[in-house]
Amino acid sequence: MELLVPKRQSVSIELNGERVASASAIKCVCVKERRAIRAFGEAEPVAWLDLSPSYRLELSQLSGLGQSISRSSLWEMSDFRLVTVQDGVRTVYSGCEWQELTEQADAGNGVLAEHAVMTARKRSREEEPV
Repeated sequence: MELLVPKRQSVSIELNGERVASASAIKCVCVKERRAIRAFGEAEPVAWLDLSPSYRLELSQLSGLGQSISRSSLWEMSDFRLVTVQDGVRTVYSGCEWQELTEQADAGNGVLAEHAVMTARKRSREEEPV
């Protein structure tokens, strides 16, 4: 499963190569943690453990494209990828998991979620071929 952000600032969700939903905007926050390692009875840390960075991705106004995805199947998605393309650079977020989906029911607008938050375990970047 893959989420794709084309160069035109739109965001689309792909499932098995088929576009199933789109979003109006994306925001990414990278978080890197350090944890103290303490010896028994010692007040000061003896070392620090640097953890791998994690990524918090926020999407706005997820809308379905046709009948291929429903609100319930959106909530069930797990371990998917988010791909963004901007200025010829492709960024792939993998190991994505939903953290929060906010619904807003307006008649007939096709919005699956007003706001969505997910986390990703890894990020890689590559230049797109010209």
